[in-house]
Amino acid sequence: MTKFVNKESLIQTLYSQYHIKKKDATDIVNTIFEEMEEALITGGTVEITGFGKFTIFDRKSRMGINPITREKMEIPATKLPKFKPSLTLKKRCNDKY
Repeated sequence: MTKFVNKESLIQTLYSQYHIKKKDATDIVNTIFEEMEEALITGGTVEITGFGKFTIFDRKSRMGINPITREKMEIPATKLPKFKPSLTLKKRCNDKY
């Protein structure tokens, strides 16, 4: 069965494995994600050893076509988060299956 992970499942894991209050588990998970978000917003990186690295990617402006009107239009430049998995994670994913 495929496992699905989201904030709530992380909170539940902390709650059940470490026997802490659900509110404390929620605060811990939220603090981790807020810290990661703040680092990326300010142009930093988030590197988690054995998992991967999050960076900000600058996408240049480019020309596109409106699919309805077929009119050419400029798509503005944007900043996007980008994830690069670690070699450890890549190896574990490939060895599992």
